[in-house]
Amino acid sequence: MLISKEGLKKLAEKLLGEGVQVAAPTERANQPVYAALRSADELALEHQIPRNSFKEFLFPQTEVVARFTISKGSVNLASAGAEFPETVVLGARPCDAASVASLRSVFTWKGEDDRFFTGREDKAAVVTIACTKGDGACFCTSVGLAPDSPQGSDILLRPTVSGGFRAEALTERGKALVAGADGIFTEGDEELAPVAPPPAVESADVEKILGWLSDTENYKDALWAAHAGKCVGCGACTYVCPTCHCFDIVDEGRAFEGERRKNWDACQFDHFTAHAGGHNPREKQSQRWRNRFMCKFHYYPTKFDSRGCVGCGRCIRVCYVGLDITEMMQKVTAKSVGS
Repeated sequence: MLISKEGLKKLAEKLLGEGVQVAAPTERANQPVYAALRSADELALEHQIPRNSFKEFLFPQTEVVARFTISKGSVNLASAGAEFPETVVLGARPCDAASVASLRSVFTWKGEDDRFFTGREDKAAVVTIACTKGDGACFCTSVGLAPDSPQGSDILLRPTVSGGFRAEALTERGKALVAGADGIFTEGDEELAPVAPPPAVESADVEKILGWLSDTENYKDALWAAHAGKCVGCGACTYVCPTCHCFDIVDEGRAFEGERRKNWDACQFDHFTAHAGGHNPREKQSQRWRNRFMCKFHYYPTKFDSRGCVGCGRCIRVCYVGLDITEMMQKVTAKSVGS
């Protein structure tokens, strides 16, 4: 099947007309971002990768999980409704599509479903555009993915030499989307555009990294402070990351009524592990950075049997002190070889 760039715009227009939430690359404040389109004209596919991920459409930055009122000394607690919009992510990148499985492994761990996440995912379809090139921060090939990885995609679009796309429906959800597109997808075949995969990070091996991190003696290695000592704990890396999932539960409201909310949190914040008694087991920023690295390359693969990192490179792009996770990948691999 084939679809043109104009066809993608028509698809967005059709979906919006049907009341579907279309999350797609667009521009906000001159930055490429995933956002809910207000019109099909906002669709912007010329950028390599949006600055944020689309995880907020499955796992919002803040959401109400319950409401409470206090009346005559009794507390009345009501669960928040679970009506979620039908959503199509249009123009996702393969690394972002692959991250959905990582989030799912957390929010459905041991059969305990977070109904807010699963409710949104159940009503979402992901239309992915394969990459033909990367930038200096991309490293999907170093974590077992590729510029045209199909994981997490309902429809995968591969760019063709004519400027359009060859389309492949990978799931029943994707096939239903094609069937309902009223001829926007057409039969045919075209030569694919050449692909220039990002080079694998030199001397980085995720299996060797996992082995080295599994030795608890290495928690104390001087490497952590040497590499991550300049981290300022802003948390930007966690907020743009498609697989970071930490959240806090807080009660907000007035004297006799309020809401219980689930808000994004970040392991890079100094208060993240602070105890009520004043103790903080990760009192140094380098310890907090170590935790994030271990989450990506040790906790995720051993606890959830999924990827903790999809190689999107956003944490590298947004870090204003220049911390580069791929440099640590190389250093840990070297430590593993030398141990």
